[in-house]
Formats: sequence, structure tokens, C-alpha cells
Amino acid sequence: MRHYENELDTMSWLHRLAILPLFLLLGLLIGCGASQPKMADAAQPSGRISADKLLPVDCLLPAQMRKLGTQMTYLAPRRAIKTTAADCEIRGGEYVAYDRADYRTSLNVWLEKAKQGDPEAQTYVGEIYEKGLGLPNDYKTAHSWYSKAAEQGYSRAQINLGYLYEKGLGVKQDRVTALNWYRRASGVMDDDIDYASAIEVKAATLAEEQTEVLRQEVERREREIKSLKATLSLAQNQLRMQRESLQDAKRRLRILKLQMQNTSDTTQANDLKQAVAAQQNKILQLENQLTELQTKAQRNQQSLDRKASAVQQQKVMLAEQKQSGPSIEVFDPTIAITRSGEPSVRVRAGSKARVISGRIDAPAGLISASINGNPISPDSNGLFNSAVSVTEGEKRVLIQVNDKLGRQAEFSFMLIPEQRLVKTEADNNQVSRVAGSIDFGRYFALIIGNDEYQNFPPLQTAINDAKNVAQVLKNKYGFNTRFIRNADRYTILSALNEVKSKLNENDNLLIYYAGHGERDVGTLQGYWLPVDAEQENTANWIPNSAISDLLNTMQAKHILVVADSCYSGSMTRSSVARLDTQLSDENLKKWLKVMARTPSRTVLTSGGIAPVLDSGGGEHSVFAKAFLDELEQASGPIDAYKIYLRVTRKVQRSAALVGFDQTPTYAPIKYSGHSGGEFIFVKG
Repeated sequence: MRHYENELDTMSWLHRLAILPLFLLLGLLIGCGASQPKMADAAQPSGRISADKLLPVDCLLPAQMRKLGTQMTYLAPRRAIKTTAADCEIRGGEYVAYDRADYRTSLNVWLEKAKQGDPEAQTYVGEIYEKGLGLPNDYKTAHSWYSKAAEQGYSRAQINLGYLYEKGLGVKQDRVTALNWYRRASGVMDDDIDYASAIEVKAATLAEEQTEVLRQEVERREREIKSLKATLSLAQNQLRMQRESLQDAKRRLRILKLQMQNTSDTTQANDLKQAVAAQQNKILQLENQLTELQTKAQRNQQSLDRKASAVQQQKVMLAEQKQSGPSIEVFDPTIAITRSGEPSVRVRAGSKARVISGRIDAPAGLISASINGNPISPDSNGLFNSAVSVTEGEKRVLIQVNDKLGRQAEFSFMLIPEQRLVKTEADNNQVSRVAGSIDFGRYFALIIGNDEYQNFPPLQTAINDAKNVAQVLKNKYGFNTRFIRNADRYTILSALNEVKSKLNENDNLLIYYAGHGERDVGTLQGYWLPVDAEQENTANWIPNSAISDLLNTMQAKHILVVADSCYSGSMTRSSVARLDTQLSDENLKKWLKVMARTPSRTVLTSGGIAPVLDSGGGEHSVFAKAFLDELEQASGPIDAYKIYLRVTRKVQRSAALVGFDQTPTYAPIKYSGHSGGEFIFVKG
């Protein structure tokens, strides 16, 4: 393996947004713009293959000629793989140069193999139906294919299946089932090891119970309406028949009166007179009956209208109820959702207070939130920090949330003073000692910094940020690094394919990108902008989906994308396992071994889809400064999620000093091969 010297270059789906005019004047920020660019073909410099040939395709390799015994030869079935167009051509494969917004061509490649029971193909077919590109979104069909692969133990399908259950896509929302699929995918199924998750089971269960009660009430009223409609229909038929009888009786009366006028026979006239009187009585009775039927039908109609109106209101409420209820995520301290009992957190003896940090999500709108009855005020992103006093004995911490639909969520855990609680230094020593016996594989980094744009405003700190990240990763963590600056589209894609060719299934890859980014407001697609990118022309832009596809073709066990920009296409953090240093050596070793063997594809961004600061950290951006600090200060192995938590607090504080709201994000990358693992930085 060739040693890279500052060679890897971080790709970032997550691109720094186009600088907003106001902050351009201040020289502060970059971020994800919102535009709907025109499509155009990019001219290729002489001597280069088309950059599009470096992007992934669904390839059918030629059939292999096989021999059976001494006499018989036959062709094996053609093998479907994901690889670059250039590699597919070199290997004599067949692919369709399809519109990348239309996945029907991909379906043709994978469907036959999926029907034969191959779990990888079944997962790809499920993803095609879930994406809905070129096809209608069909979550139920996606669920069916994921289930087939998941039951065979295919972890990628298990993660995707968990996501459908967590979000209620094609299935009834069930966050407990989602959590269990995430656990199965990662391999964290040991009762002694908790799988820390953002899912708040109690809140989800309560919301589901409320929704179920309302659903049953709607069904009951709809049955009543159905019965009323049948009754009303019967009454209307009776009313119609009564009106017809009344009309017949009136016609009969007119005939009798005419006959009575035209007869000269006294006896016959008297008979007709009696018949007329009888007919008039009959008409009177029919009219009275008609009035009663009309009144009854009117009452039925009014009752039906009232019930229909009530059901309509309840259906609106039910639709609102189907919106995700409020949820609570605790970042610090690390809280594990256990299978039984109330989770607990140990605190050092003598501590007077413990800061609780987390996020509250209330899609229907937040009414109130509190910790142990004391109101808290989450910021615009739902983030909160609140100190809880610590007593000599155990103390229960109860977080409660109410949304505008009257739904509630609560989460509780115990703070337990512990004389024997190890200090942070001892925690790090424990992790270092245990991690020392585990082979985490080789570490590579691709670092990209773009300052000098041809058609966008230049940036001030991107190259310096990337260069320093490359140095820390190489010198402290032993990464083989490649650093490229001011890279165009071809250089970036070829660098990604070059590092891909050097990876094996036990390796780790970090891709760091600092540069401009764009976001299409219509499709929500994010783009990474090389230095040759043109405004309103996507020819040289690199979409997030293309980077995800490239990650999907790489053999590396763990891939982490770190981008001082935005990234679209990520999942929730629920399928990321969290390291708890309060584990025994035995269980800590189990956890680290599980993470070392479980694939992960995650992304750490500097600020979601909003503009982010290009400075504010001295010679670095706010995000890069915080990220570098965490890498430099870590005294032992540290997981990417913990870095995210620490970086988030620093970035928020620093951005707030200049009146800016910036919150980093961390999540698995969809459709890229995430299986529930975690990226762990190991010193040296």
C-alpha cells in the first residue's frame, strides 16, 4: 500500500452554501443556497475520460463460461454489481446510461436476482421502490423486499426496514420495532449492552395509544353513519312509495268525481258519492302518513349530517394525530433505552449539579417543556441545556413535553451518586486499554479544500481548515491522507475512485470537504461545488446522491463524511449506536468489537441546510475550529457521535457570539450501505 502524504481529500456531500449577500459583506458565511439550476453538458479537457464515467452504475457483467466434467460446458448467470461506468466497460459489462432521476433501468438489473432470493438484490429493489425515482413511491413494496432480505440477516435491509417502522412509511409507525431492527443490524443484541437511541419509547407508545383511541371512535361513528344511511334510504323509499300512492289516490278521486258528474242514475250517483268520500279519507290518511315520513326522513338526515360533520372533524384530528408526536432526545448524559427498568446515570459523589442537554421535536408545535417541573425553553432547533441539582441519594429526572394537539411525551432516568465512579481520565484509559486489543483496520482520509472558485465568491478558510484536518489525522491518528486543494469535478471524482481502489473490507475512510455547496429548492437535492462549478448550470456540480452511490460501491467497513456545508439524504440518528464508557471491560470490549465489524456510513455536517459561517474560529471556520479541537484534545479512542455532541455545543456558542444560529448535524447516509455501526477514531 502506497503511503499517502496529505493525500486523501475529504469529499463532502455537504457543501458550504452560497454566501448570502449580507454576510458576504461581513466576510463571514457560506452555506447551501436554494436554486433551480439549468442542466448542461460539460466539456471534457483533452486527455481525460468523461467525469460521468467515474460515477456508479448498475452493471451486468458478462456470463462466465463454466465446465461440468469433461464433456459439458455452460454459461453461468450474469452477475449484477454496482461499480463505475468506466470499470463496467473495462470488465466488458453492460449498463444503461440512464437518466439518473429514473431508476426503472436499475430495477431491470436487480429484479430477477431479487426474485431468486439474493438479499443484496432484494435490498436494492426495496430502495428503488422507496426512492420512487422514475416510479411512484411504494413503501409497502419496499417493506416487502426489505423484509425478505432482513430475515436472511442482511444488515443493510434491517436498517432500511427499521427506518420505515420509525417513520411509519408503508407500515404502522412502531418505534420499538424500529429500535429492535437497528439492534439486529448492528449486532448489539446482548442484554448486557444497551443500544442508546434517539427513540423515546414512552412518548411514542403514548401517542400511538391516543391515535388508536381516536381511530376506534372514528370507526364506531362511521358504522353509525352507515346504519343511518341505510335507515334514511329505507325512509326515502317509503316516502317515494307513499307519494306515488297519494298521486294514484288523487287520480282515482278525479275519475270518481267525473263519473259522478256524468251519471243521471240516482243510485249510481249515491254509490259514486260514497266512493268519493272514501277516497278523500284515504287521501287524507296518505297525506298524514306522508307528513310523518317526511319528518322522520328529515330527522334522519339531520342526524346523519351531524354525525358526518363530527366524523370529518375527527378524521382531521386523526390526520393531525398521525403527525409524529413530540419526542425527547437526551444527548448528555448518554442515556440508553433499556429493555426493562428505568435507565440510570452515575454522577460523581460530591457533584452539586448535572447539566442535561438534548433536543425536543414537536412537529405539531410545542406548548410547554419542563425538567422536574421547571420550565425549559428550547431554541428554534429544539435544543436545550438545563442544570439539575444532585442530591446525596438517588434522584429521578423527569422531562415532560406537551404539543399543540394535546399530546404528551415524557422521559425519565435516575441520577445515582457513585463513590467508585471513575474519572474522565480513567474512562479514557479504560477505553484505550480495551481498544488496544482490537483490530480496527487501516485508516484513510481524503481531504478537499476549495477556496478559489472561478464563478462563485472565493472562500477564506476552506483550504486552511482542510490542511490542518489532514495534519491532525495523519500525525495523531495515523491516517494515510491525501489532501487536494481547489479541485475541479474531474479531480474530485477521480480522487474518490482512486482511494476506493485501495480500500479493503476492514478499512476506515474519512472524507472531509470544505467548500461551496448548493441546494435545489424544488428537489431538495444538495450539491457539492468544485472550483469549476458555474452558477445556474449543474454540468460540473456533484450531487449528494452521486456521492452516496460512490460510497455504496466502496469496500471500507466504516466511512465518515465530514462537511463544512449541508447534506441532503441522511436518515435519523436512531440507527447509530452510542458508546457508554460506564461499561465493564468485558462489555466495553464486546461493544467495540461489534462496532469494529459492523459497517457504517455516516455524515457530520457543519449546519444542516442553512448557511454556515466561513470564519469565526480565528484562522478557521467555527465548525472546523471545533472539530480540530476535539481531534487534538481527545486522549483516547473516541466515536464520531461523541465528537458531534461536543462540536455542536462549541459551534452553537461561537456562532451565537456573532448573532448567528448554526447547529451541526450527524446521521447515517441513506442508500449507502449503513448497517448500524459507528466510526471510531483510534489514537496513533
